[in-house]
Amino acid sequence: MKIAVAGAGVAGSFLASRLSDAGYVVDLYDLPAQTACRASPCAWMATRDFPAVLEAEGLEPEKYVIEHFDAFFLQEQRLEADLMTIHKPALLADLRGEVGVRTGRPDLSEYGRVIDATGTARAYLPAITGDDFCRCVQFRVQGGDRAPSLPSVRYVHGGYAWSFPLGGGERHVGCLSHLADPAGLIGETGYLDGEAHCGCRSRLRVTSPYRAQPFVSGNVCGVGEAIGCTYPLVGDGIVPALLSARLLLDHFDDPAGYTQAVLDAFPGMQGERTLLERMKAGRRPSPAWIDEVDTSRLGVRVTPAGVARILFALIAR
Repeated sequence: MKIAVAGAGVAGSFLASRLSDAGYVVDLYDLPAQTACRASPCAWMATRDFPAVLEAEGLEPEKYVIEHFDAFFLQEQRLEADLMTIHKPALLADLRGEVGVRTGRPDLSEYGRVIDATGTARAYLPAITGDDFCRCVQFRVQGGDRAPSLPSVRYVHGGYAWSFPLGGGERHVGCLSHLADPAGLIGETGYLDGEAHCGCRSRLRVTSPYRAQPFVSGNVCGVGEAIGCTYPLVGDGIVPALLSARLLLDHFDDPAGYTQAVLDAFPGMQGERTLLERMKAGRRPSPAWIDEVDTSRLGVRVTPAGVARILFALIAR
């Protein structure tokens, strides 16, 4: 069977390589590069599950880790965490292996199976009723007198801004908001102190897999952000993208099994989506909501009261 993989991000690159190794004829497609790093917009931050997920696929995670962090600053308060910045372009190159990338869109009539890994575009699966996005801006910044030595996060109206060290005095700086244009908010943080090498804008799907069905339609299967596999509040999606791709391989000829496996794999996304909807409606977090939020993937240890304050600030500031 001939397979088209549309989207050369984390999930698409991984699947193209694995399916090619399995003996399928695979063509990997992507649109012309829109960013200086030739990777889709991303904060280059990974969560504590990143090493185990890569090791399970035979890759060496330390090859891609720029720096490990056991703490970060939230509004100048130091909190324990388990986070790392990674070199995403190097990761993509190794996930892809020997598979080349064709520029453009596939002719669907030529393929027995199409994999939609097009992220927010969701170019080949049916549109999602009530689909939801937030806007992001991101920059790579060199130097700056006020550059934090640890990852740093500040609240902005409707979201948060970040400054993540990349080594050599360079940082990945960005901002997302569920309620406003982040381009008008990031200047308030001081994170752009220094010389910006490049910048990009993007959207982040915050719908969650539970609201992003179907994952399979005819001969088209979706993975990663195309099927909502990003955490709605924080926006981390690298590990979920890889996990969804693995689930598709495990259920390649079982659409119902694949759908159920994805829903079972990310229960925390459903809780975050519900919480996001409540807060966007202006409701203040209550203690009963806290059990719906799992921060263990971030390695962050915060009291329930602290979680409530953080979540409300992200939306209501």
